Amino acid sequence: MNPESNEIAALPDYETKSQVARRLNVSRRTIDNLMRQRRLPFIKLTPRIVRFPKAEVDTFLARNFRVNGFSQDAGHKD
Repeated sequence: MNPESNEIAALPDYETKSQVARRLNVSRRTIDNLMRQRRLPFIKLTPRIVRFPKAEVDTFLARNFRVNGFSQDAGHKD
């Protein structure tokens, strides 16, 4: 087995700004604001190319936001 193929498989998964915005259901401008505030982890490859490590973005979301569940009978009393 080629050791280089193991290294390639172990590389982290990166997303573009558009991909992150679509996944979070927000605008690219919101992603820009989160980057400016240093709230969202990112890597700047060039002045115009930015990538977001998917695992780090997931960790950021898990630490900073929680999902509220919705129950259809939440408003009903027994």
